[in-house]
Amino acid sequence: MRLNLFVFIALISSLSSAQELTDFYLEESPIDSLIVLFDINAEDSVIAERIARKYISKAKVINDSTKMARGYTRLSFISKHREALKYLDTAITLSRNSDHPNFPTVPYLFKSDYLYENEEYERSLQSALTGYQYAREKSQIGHQITALHQINDINEMWGDYEKSLDAHRLTYKLLQQNKDSDQYEQNYLSSLEGLGRSFVNLKQPDSALYYFREGTSEALKTGDSATYYAFVSRSGTALYVKGNYEEALDSLYKADTYRNEFNNYYLPYYYYYVGSIYNSQGEVDEGMMYYRKIDSLYEARSIVYPELPEVYDKLISYYKEKGEYETQLNYLYKLVVVLRIIESKKRNINEKTVTDFEIPKLVEEKEQLIADLEEKNKISTTSLGWALGFLALSFGLVFYYFRRQNQYKKRFENLMENKGPEVEVEPSAIEDVGISPEIIESIMERLKKFELDKEFLSQRISLSEMAKSFESNSTYLSKVINLKKGKNFSQYINDLRIDYAVEELKDNSTFRKYTIKAIAHECGFKSAESFSKSFYKKHGIYPSYYLKQLQQSQK
Repeated sequence: MRLNLFVFIALISSLSSAQELTDFYLEESPIDSLIVLFDINAEDSVIAERIARKYISKAKVINDSTKMARGYTRLSFISKHREALKYLDTAITLSRNSDHPNFPTVPYLFKSDYLYENEEYERSLQSALTGYQYAREKSQIGHQITALHQINDINEMWGDYEKSLDAHRLTYKLLQQNKDSDQYEQNYLSSLEGLGRSFVNLKQPDSALYYFREGTSEALKTGDSATYYAFVSRSGTALYVKGNYEEALDSLYKADTYRNEFNNYYLPYYYYYVGSIYNSQGEVDEGMMYYRKIDSLYEARSIVYPELPEVYDKLISYYKEKGEYETQLNYLYKLVVVLRIIESKKRNINEKTVTDFEIPKLVEEKEQLIADLEEKNKISTTSLGWALGFLALSFGLVFYYFRRQNQYKKRFENLMENKGPEVEVEPSAIEDVGISPEIIESIMERLKKFELDKEFLSQRISLSEMAKSFESNSTYLSKVINLKKGKNFSQYINDLRIDYAVEELKDNSTFRKYTIKAIAHECGFKSAESFSKSFYKKHGIYPSYYLKQLQQSQK
C-alpha cells in the first residue's frame, strides 16, 4: 500500500461552499479567488468543474499559460483516471517553459502518482524522474523528496533491495536536513514506510519494526486512521519475517478493515502475506486459497505482481503433490509467462533509473560530501567547495559518458554479429492449456506467412483484427504468441518491426538517409518516440546511435 504523498489545500473556513455560485458570480470573481473556491467545493465535482473551467477561460483571456496549467491540474483532481491523465498532460505542455517554481513539476508528480495507483509502474517512473529533474532545476526540495519517494518505491518493487535501502536512506537524510520543506509530514511518513519495507525485503524485521512503529506513532498524533492502519499492516509483514505468525496475522486482519483506503496493490500484498503465514503454520490448503486469490487478481487485471513467481511455484508444487496435473500445467504456463514479463520489467526500470537518475544521485552525494568537509575543516570560503564540486561532477559526467558509450559500442557489435531469427519456444507444455495441436499449427502457419509478407509494417494492426484474419480468436492467438514466441502480442509486433529496421538499415543505403521519424513510419510505428523506445528496449541502444555507427562503418 502507498501512503498519500499529496494533499489538497486546506479548506478556507471564511468562505462558504454553500454560497450560490452563479455564472455571473464566477465571471465577476477575481481569477485567483477561483482557486480558493475550487478547493472549498472540491467534494462536489460538478461545482468544482464549473469553477476550474471558468478559471481556465479567464487564464486564456490574459494568456497566462501557467495559470491555465494550474486549472487543468485542478481538473485532474476531480476526474477519472484517463481523463485526469489527459488534463495533466495538457498542464505539462502548457507549463513546460514556465518560470513558476511549482510548474511543470507538480503535474508530473501527480501524473506519476496516478499511474502508480493504476499499476503502470514504468510510465509512473518516467514521470517521477522528469518531475525530479524539474524540481532540482528549481531548487524545490519538497518536490525533490516527493519524487524520490516515488522513484524509490517503484525500484523497490522491481529492483535491487540493497540499492533500494540506500536510496531510501539518502532520501530520509535529505528530508531531515530540510524539515521546513513543503509536505514534510507526508514525506516523513513515506520515508518511514519505505525504510521499513526495505528492511522487510532484506529479512531484517527488527529494523523494519522500528520504522513501522515510529510511523504508527506519528499517525496517531495526527489522527490519520488510514495511515495508522497502513503501518499496522506493514508491521504484520515484519512480524511474519520474524516468525511471530499469530501477531502478524492479527495485525494484517486488523488493518484489512481499512482496505478501501489503500491502493490497488494492497490486495495481492495482503493475500500474499496471509497465505504465506498459513503455509508457514502448516495450514497449506488455507494458504493456497489466498494464493489462488492472487492468481484471480492477475487474471482479472492482467497486472504482474512481484510475488507471482513464488505464488505460482508454490501452487505448482501443491497441485503436483495432489496429482492434479492439468492444474499444475496451467500454473506452469503462467509461471513461464510472468517470469519473462518480470525480467523485462526489471531490466527496463533499472536501465531507466540508471540513465536518468544515477547522475543526479551522484551529484547529491558529492554535494553532501563537500558540505561535510567544509563543516569539519571550518572552511570560511566556498571556493574550495565549488572546485571540489565541479571536479567531482565533471569526473562523474565523463566517467558516465565513456561507460555508456562503451556499453553502446558493445551492444552495436553484438547486434551486427546477430545471426538469424529468434529460437521458438519448445511446445512441451502447450497442448494441455485448452488449445488443440491443429489450431496451434494453423496459427503458426499464419504467423509464418504474416512475417514473410511483412504485414507487421502496417500501423493498423490489432490483436482482434489479426485474429479475425487468421480465422481464429484473440485468446488463442495471444496464448500461442506468448508460448511459442515467448512474448506478448505488442512485444511480438514491435520486435518484428525492430528486426526489419535493423536489417533494412544495414543493407539499404537509401533507407539510411531517412530521418528517424520517416524510418519509424516505414517500420509501422506511429511516432519516432515509440520507435526509439522499442529499439532501445530490444537492443540497448537507440536507432540514432545504430544509424550513426552504420554510416561510419561505410566510410
